Amino acid sequence: MIYAALAIWLLLIIFAGRGTWRLWTGMVKPAVAMWVLFPGTVVSEMAYIFGSLITGGEIRRAKLIAGEAEGKSGQGGGGGTPAGPATETAPRWKTVGPVIASLIAIVACAGAVLAAHSLLGRPVIDKFAFGGGQSSPALLPKTLPTDWNAFWEQVHGQVRLLQRTSQMLGELNWFDWRVVLFVYLAACLSVRLAPVSRPIRATLAAAVVVAAAAAAIAPIAGPGGGLEQDVWPLLSYVWTSLLFLLAVTLLLKGVIALARALLGKAKS
Repeated sequence: MIYAALAIWLLLIIFAGRGTWRLWTGMVKPAVAMWVLFPGTVVSEMAYIFGSLITGGEIRRAKLIAGEAEGKSGQGGGGGTPAGPATETAPRWKTVGPVIASLIAIVACAGAVLAAHSLLGRPVIDKFAFGGGQSSPALLPKTLPTDWNAFWEQVHGQVRLLQRTSQMLGELNWFDWRVVLFVYLAACLSVRLAPVSRPIRATLAAAVVVAAAAAAIAPIAGPGGGLEQDVWPLLSYVWTSLLFLLAVTLLLKGVIALARALLGKAKS
């Protein structure tokens, strides 16, 4: 059941990252958002290009930071969403090729998050998951809800995770450069897990493949492998940080829209 939950949370992370990107590029120029997320953009796009090449695809154009006109043209790899890096690919295998390339991009971003956690992120993850004097760790559910009561309990759990995130941000030692760097890199890589200029269906299929692969190697690695002890707290942090970014961005967008409306009425 934990691997089914892993697939669902990976899909939700992709949608949350995609939603955050769309909101950001609706408030600022796409090139600005790309520069802000530059580490994640480099890892994601380069991994996708590499995946396209090893599957026999053709890279017709590759540009990590597109200009405003390019970013809104919607000509990114395979007809993805607008306002993304100007990378255009022609896969040799129309269905399997983009899935494999997206799989490599997800694995590269996830590997980069794991590396950042190993080198920099222990104080942040420990504070998020196990700090704050909590009676239980702040982790995502490892099972899927089987009835409405369980479903709404998990929904309420997301509110508690958001509360835990805001509490953690106030408790972190922001004078420690490792904390600042990890929070920044994790945010960049988490948002860029979502396809910007790539087919989203291929990325969603790749996320399911990741969960299936984890389930397949579980008998070799032992029960749960390192999923529950090492990966699950980090997965919980990635999802909750994206949810927090999404909520803050929506709130900021609402405040800006309200201010513009009030200023417009005042001028009229």
